[in-house]
Amino acid sequence: MNAQELLTLYPEATIQSMPLIQPNVVCLPLGTNRYICLDKAQLGERELALLELMVNPSVAPTTHDHWSDFLTGLTKTAPVTDAEQLQLLQFRVRFTDDCHQRTDWLAALADLFDDVLHAAFVSDTTGYLLFKHPLLLTEHPDLEGVLTLLDSDFYTTTRLFLGSVQPDLQQLPAVYALEQQLFATQQTHPIETISASLLPDLVSQHHTELGLLNNTLLMTEETQQLITALYQTQGNVRQAAQQLFIHRNTLLYRIEKFERQSGFDLKQMDDLVYCYLLTLAQAQTKAS
Repeated sequence: MNAQELLTLYPEATIQSMPLIQPNVVCLPLGTNRYICLDKAQLGERELALLELMVNPSVAPTTHDHWSDFLTGLTKTAPVTDAEQLQLLQFRVRFTDDCHQRTDWLAALADLFDDVLHAAFVSDTTGYLLFKHPLLLTEHPDLEGVLTLLDSDFYTTTRLFLGSVQPDLQQLPAVYALEQQLFATQQTHPIETISASLLPDLVSQHHTELGLLNNTLLMTEETQQLITALYQTQGNVRQAAQQLFIHRNTLLYRIEKFERQSGFDLKQMDDLVYCYLLTLAQAQTKAS
């Protein structure tokens, strides 16, 4: 059954590029980056099971890994755990030789952290670590360097994506799918986080609207650097000035000048985030 047929049967359903993470909504995959989302209140258990069968008539063989089967939707039954907060660290790794070292590599990666509940590959090059307590990057300030050493030992190239902390086990598969999609679009840094990845993704989804808004606020390269530095330092004027290699008073003058020209006060977080979104949109326009 295709998307149009399902929309005919369920006219209030929507087609989304990502699964919606809402307790009253169920999202079924239709293909790559396409989900049909329906209100659970309109569906009985047998109807939902039938829909899943029609949307996915051929189920992939089990991985014999309960956590992976649950995360990828091969089973709806969650593994038993007493963990109250779960967090996924997804990885993408490229081996320069045969993949016979995958098991050793995965064990070495897991050994870098505490509180790893489960670790697994879901394909030849991708997989995840599941944590039973939140992973605090502030407790691993040298993680990028350690990752470089791991790659040196195994002749690999590794990228990591740290997702959100999830208290609801049943929502974890939808979160996994969303974070997997965000990870697929992020190639900039060895370690990406959901907080750093979500804004560029939202900008991509609303690029047309932000482009129109950006036309009303033409920003020079100097202004873009000013906004980016303030955003990256959480509005800290002293740190932003150091990052830009200018005097603090010069930075304050530029903030005041920008406010007179645009009406936006970069010392106010709402205005700063809004202007930062516009700089991302402008950067994406230049790159395209």
